[in-house]
This record gives sequence, C-alpha cells and structure tokens, in this order.
Amino acid sequence: MDLFFYQLPCNWRRKRIHFHDFMLNVHSRLQKHKGVSDPLEVVAGEISDEAILLCLDEFMVTDVADALILNRLFRHLFSNGVILVSTSNRAPDNLYERGLQRDLFLPFISTLKERCVVHEIGSSVDYRKMTSAQQGFYFVGKDSSEVMKRKFRDLIGEHEAGPQEVEVVMGRKLQVPLGANGCAYFEFEELCDKPLGAADYFGLFKIFHTLALEGIPIFGLHNRTAAYRFVTLVDVMYENRARLLCTAEGSPFQLFNKIVTISDAQQMAPRTSSRSMRNDEADLCVDNELGFAKDRTISRLTEMNSKEYLEQHAAMLAAKQLS
Repeated sequence: MDLFFYQLPCNWRRKRIHFHDFMLNVHSRLQKHKGVSDPLEVVAGEISDEAILLCLDEFMVTDVADALILNRLFRHLFSNGVILVSTSNRAPDNLYERGLQRDLFLPFISTLKERCVVHEIGSSVDYRKMTSAQQGFYFVGKDSSEVMKRKFRDLIGEHEAGPQEVEVVMGRKLQVPLGANGCAYFEFEELCDKPLGAADYFGLFKIFHTLALEGIPIFGLHNRTAAYRFVTLVDVMYENRARLLCTAEGSPFQLFNKIVTISDAQQMAPRTSSRSMRNDEADLCVDNELGFAKDRTISRLTEMNSKEYLEQHAAMLAAKQLS
C-alpha cells in the first residue's frame, strides 16, 4: 500500500489511512452532523471533497456499528466518484464472518465485489520477518520485568515518570499510569483487559512514541477479547511507527499458538483423541477473524524488534524534532 500510494502524483486528491482510523473519523463526523436527515451522505461528501482516491489499509470489520453503516457510506462515496484501493487479510466474502446481524452487512460485500477488482497477493514470503531480528526490546523469561524497567528508565533519561492523561475522540480520556519523555508504561491488563479500542490507542500514540508493556500473556479461549485488543494495539503502533518494549510469556509465535481458524481446528480434530491432547487444547480458541489476524501480528512484532524498524523509528523522531 505504501509503495502504491507514494508513487501517485502529488497533485492528486489522495488519502492513505488505516481502516480503524478511517472508521473512527467517520463516527466522529457523524456525531458532528447529528440531526441532519442523512448524515452519512454529508460525511461521504466531506470525504469525497478531501480525496477522490481513498487508500484504506488493513480492512477488517469486527464492530457491529461499523458493519451496519458501511454499505450506505460506500454507496454514497462511489456515487461521488471515489475510487477505493484497500488491503485486507480477508477476501470480501469472508469479511465480518459470523458477526452480529451479518445479514445486514451482506449488501456491502456485493457492493465491494461490484465496484472493486479483488486481487489475491499470494506471496509465500513474509518480508516483515526477513529483518535482522533480536535487536529490540522484546523480553521473555526470568528477570525480564526488571530488564525492561531498566530500559524504560534509560529511555526517559533525566525526566521523571508520572501519571498522565491523554484525550482521545469525543471527549474521552485515557489514563496513563507512567509517562515521560514520549514514553508510556502500562501493565498489559490496563491496556488490553479494559474496554478500550482503536480510538484510545490512536490517542495514546499521538502523544507517545514508545510503549513499555508489562506481562503479555499466552492467548487462548479464556482471554480472546484481550487478544483482539492486542492485535488492534499492534496495528496502531505499527501504523504510527511506534517503538515497543515488552515482557511476554513467550515468543510472538507462542503467544498465538492456541488461536486457530476453523480450518486449522478441523485438521487438528484427530489429534484430540488422547487425554493429554485434550488437556493441552482445553484453552484452544477457534476464531476465524483472530486466526487470520494473528499471522499479521506475529510478523509485525518480529519486524518491530528489528534493527531496520528501530532505525525508521529513530529517523521519524529526528524528523519530528526538526519540524
């Protein structure tokens, strides 16, 4: 998506935005136009005035509030002449699979297939994993918590970390337990076990460029909701080129080992005959959305700890300080 977008002529009316961020922006605009007979038409008009070529990265529908307005929104956008270019882990037919009131979402799938050419990028190579890993701050094992706290103190330097408050969309506020010098410190539960979402994470990374996250668990059926939030958190961090320091119960791959798609679960079925296998798989989480999203999250966590990514992060910080 980035390669495509930055090859476009600068004088084109174009916009590249992460899907989460795009939908937050849409809902914010809808609030502003409350009371209008068709607020979606007004919002679509505003978006069309800003960009005729709309590039949406990581199209992933998990929210019923998004699902219910997408068809009408994009009908207006397409009738205004907007061209959509999007990336997704899911083909249109599999978007919002098993979601609430999915029958009301199906017309949007038809609209997408009618207006867009679907092209599968079938590369077997994950280029995010072809980086010089093991350069970053992903800590596993004994004493990892103390090591990360020491790194956090190194990064904030002479600044004193203390509680801070971050404003997110529509007047909401996010409490940051410890923050200083562009670095925020959270326990995993404080960011991913509470009812937070993309809006909170985007708000956080408008203020902070580095996150220290303590205690990422192994994901399974018992903490599936936290896994969804963690996937969103990593997406937002990656979009903002933020730096991650973390302690975890396992490698990125091990964190998601118990998250599988329906197809994966069916292939595993014969193995569940032995009692030991049944015990091992008691916490198995069969979830297609999460099962597809986990590969992206694993590869992003790998890349975010690479020398190349951290150099990009440093260059971004330097550019911001100069501007």
